[in-house]
Amino acid sequence: MIVAQINPIAGDLEGNLAKMFHIADQCTTAPGETLIFPAYALTGYPLGDLACEKDFIVRVHQMVEKLFHNEHPVITAIPDGSGKATPVMVTAKGVQFGTKFTIIPGLTVAVSVGFEPVDCDGTDKLIILDAQPYRVSGALETLEYARMFASRIRLPLAYSNLVGASDGNVFAGGSFMLDCDGGFVSCLPLWQEGFADIGEIHWPWTEEPENTWHALTMGVKDFVAKNGFKDVLVGLSGGFDSALCAAIAVDAVGASHVKTVMMPSPYTSEDSLKDAKAVADCLGVSYDVLPINDLMNCFDKTLSPMFKGMEKDTTEENIQARIRGTMLMALSNKFKALLLSTSNKSEAAVGYSTLYGDMCGGLAPIKDLYKTRAYDLAIWRNNNHPRWIDNDIKKVMPYELITKAPSAELRPDQKDSDSLPSYDKLDKMLEMFIEQDSSIEEVIAAGYDEKDVKRVFNLLHKAEFKRQQSAVGIKMSKRSFDADWIYPITKKV
Repeated sequence: MIVAQINPIAGDLEGNLAKMFHIADQCTTAPGETLIFPAYALTGYPLGDLACEKDFIVRVHQMVEKLFHNEHPVITAIPDGSGKATPVMVTAKGVQFGTKFTIIPGLTVAVSVGFEPVDCDGTDKLIILDAQPYRVSGALETLEYARMFASRIRLPLAYSNLVGASDGNVFAGGSFMLDCDGGFVSCLPLWQEGFADIGEIHWPWTEEPENTWHALTMGVKDFVAKNGFKDVLVGLSGGFDSALCAAIAVDAVGASHVKTVMMPSPYTSEDSLKDAKAVADCLGVSYDVLPINDLMNCFDKTLSPMFKGMEKDTTEENIQARIRGTMLMALSNKFKALLLSTSNKSEAAVGYSTLYGDMCGGLAPIKDLYKTRAYDLAIWRNNNHPRWIDNDIKKVMPYELITKAPSAELRPDQKDSDSLPSYDKLDKMLEMFIEQDSSIEEVIAAGYDEKDVKRVFNLLHKAEFKRQQSAVGIKMSKRSFDADWIYPITKKV
């Protein structure tokens, strides 16, 4: 048996089949061996309602019949039309469906999709076909679970997982085969397409925070390529989050494909102008400055008859952000460049971003990354240059950007801390509310100020309408806002 992993595109049956054939053509040292591909290798994943579309399912079944290639039987799993997947084996004799297959005479295997319970009685091996999205430390957790599983049922185990990114989902690969004691028989690396025969062990796997950086860059790279873009656009504010998104983009698609623009207002500090230019210089990306002063004045003049006698408030602040959002979308349209939204998870959680303003974009790389974790990641990248990154950039941003007080710079002397608890406290409270489903009382009992806790809780739920209109984000945690957090907009909490 040979375990394999590929990076498919959802719905691209012909292209995905070609990838599977490419693997089969390379297996020259193991003629006729059965190839184990991940679940949804042929169709790509996630599929959403495409998995229930009748015409698509008919095409899938027609394509399955072609999977036997170069004398290699194939085991994978395909959508069954109900939103789930069913295992399938294709040999020279034809197509078989089920959870038990005879591959060669005298050898029977049980096949499970994503560790779903399956009858292993009378079988010689268990095969797990997966399409498991990346989560921080998730690959090692899957490995340990598989080792425990193999040793408990006393069967050798083969595990195959997708690699690559689709929409906000990133798949790390890391397929392997274990003996009945949970020891390695073969192992594939994380983040790469390929295959492994018995005895091939690509180890050690990369660890955190490198895996998180790899997931973010792969998420951007595949979103750009699979959606027909070549270039990426980032609005640099002179702040940390936009700098981090620009750095991720450069490591993902290369500096020559990243455009940046700074749009200063009267409230933009000289330090921010200097820092934005410094980031562009560090990364080697194109950089333009488009002041928005005149546009702000036009809005003020046009709205002044209706706003007469009213004090300035967040309305005027939001206008600034929306001017920038409009300009960025114009540049994105004109240059056909994917605009990256730069909000992080901390901001998305409490609504500290402007709808139709800085939330504009087709992809939000750090949407599932808390601010404090984002700082740690930037420090790591400034001190490390992984071998798989195809550039010679050593430092992606000035350290001053990581240490200076965050500010939206929409009014004089504004700081994030004017409106929010410090990020070290805020992120821990948010993690309790979001990832741990903690109650207000439990968060207070953990040592946080009651007033702060109740305010953060209210902000978290009040911002739901913004999150449901935001760009798709790269999923990093076990509870992202795009897939795992679902609350009504209209509610009383």
